[in-house]
Amino acid sequence: MKKQNLIQLQKDYRAAQKCLIGFNVNDIYDMKAVALAAEEANCPVMVMTYPPVVELNSSYLCKKMLEGIQPYTKQPIYLHLDHSVSVDMCKKAIDDGYDSVMIDGSQKSLKENIAMTKEVTRYAESSGVLVEAEIGKIMGRGVVIKSDDDFLASVADVKAIVEEANPHIMAVGIGTAHGFTPTTPKIHFDRLLEIAEAIPNPLVLHGGTGIPDLDIQKAITMGVAKLNVGTIVHTTYMKELYKEMGKDLNAAYPPFLMKDVIPRIKDVVLNRLEAVNFKRALSHKVCKF
Repeated sequence: MKKQNLIQLQKDYRAAQKCLIGFNVNDIYDMKAVALAAEEANCPVMVMTYPPVVELNSSYLCKKMLEGIQPYTKQPIYLHLDHSVSVDMCKKAIDDGYDSVMIDGSQKSLKENIAMTKEVTRYAESSGVLVEAEIGKIMGRGVVIKSDDDFLASVADVKAIVEEANPHIMAVGIGTAHGFTPTTPKIHFDRLLEIAEAIPNPLVLHGGTGIPDLDIQKAITMGVAKLNVGTIVHTTYMKELYKEMGKDLNAAYPPFLMKDVIPRIKDVVLNRLEAVNFKRALSHKVCKF
């Protein structure tokens, strides 16, 4: 199995209106579920480690976990550092063999965001690692939103960071939210289109757990080449594990419990892989993405 360079893959995906899904994982078990889903769907996938996971395990160990899991599928699995606000963490992940990193300066001023992104892209250049940046805010996780102007990505700001810092892909705030939401997220497709027309970079849609399938599919036709999915994976993991543990807590043994939990996580991953495939090729077990 040979991995295509991720930077080129994302360019190709935007041009062909295709989408790679990144799944946030926490350990070897949900990583295995993603690999099994990739094999069943015949799709390349990305596994993403959120900073608390890296802080607990190290980017080195996360890379080694992926190396151990990769043989479960013939499909390429790309490893990504998600939502890092630390330039140093991004550099360490690059050194440890990650395929891509996200430097998230969206909570900083535009000037600071550009400076952080530029430092990471320069560091990643020699190793060919993809760099994701963000403009605007993804709601949820304690992010306070006062008005549309407070979260919507500014087209001018997006152009500025692309021209000055040269990230490979751009996450943009257009109304999506991390996690489960009480109401369906209102995606500002007009702003997404403006951004897509302003820059050639592949775009990233965060908050894949709560976005309706039709909205995901529409976004893909407008330049989104990467979709992030996290909450639905770890909540399925926790709820199903809790359910299995509750059957006999005193006899609970992780390898036996996870035999039942991993397939349930895999089913959730398969469902999201189908969401990006609006030609429904998954019904034939063949995914063009």
